[in-house]
Amino acid sequence: MDDTQTPFDESAGGKEAIFAATYRTLETDGYADLSMGRVADQAAVSKSTIYHHFESKDDLVREFAESLLMLYGDELVLETEGNALESVERLLDLALFGKTADGEHLAEFVSDEIHRVYLELRTQAVHDPDYRAYFDGVDRQARERLAAVIEAGIEDGIFRDVDPDAVAGTLYLFVEGALFLGCTTGDTEWLADVRDQLDTYLEGLVRDEFAADS
Repeated sequence: MDDTQTPFDESAGGKEAIFAATYRTLETDGYADLSMGRVADQAAVSKSTIYHHFESKDDLVREFAESLLMLYGDELVLETEGNALESVERLLDLALFGKTADGEHLAEFVSDEIHRVYLELRTQAVHDPDYRAYFDGVDRQARERLAAVIEAGIEDGIFRDVDPDAVAGTLYLFVEGALFLGCTTGDTEWLADVRDQLDTYLEGLVRDEFAADS
């Protein structure tokens, strides 16, 4: 086994250890070459141990992705300091550029390879209804988290009385688009102009008195 950092507590054993091994396998081999045997080798356990927890590779990958994306969501949205507007601005900077204006980066476990794996998993939804249903749930949960941030901003008097779900959906579309482009293109300089346009959008959501104080 290598010593690649993962967000999972391998010492806890059980699924956590298997998820840590899955993470390392995806880092080194990618999704196409992922197998229960390779995960078992990486975790230094038997394949039967893996099958005790997961019926199939797809079962393992979906549960792994769900756990990883929850941690990813915490990094992007929940574990923030400051007010709701600052949280949204931080989210957009991290999604579009991988860092904030202050130089803050995503956690080390959110690597380019994991972004690619996430995209590969999404492509399975094109022809697999089980994956499509899974990502319906992932997307819904992400939008709900964003909507909760917007609602908090409304309650704090930062945002106007906007529709939290509609705003969350708009922001989520930009975030997902940024992650997709980050995996599939090397030309991202123009994203700075997009970020400026998003600032204009955010300014329209902020109450005048808050904007004046800022």
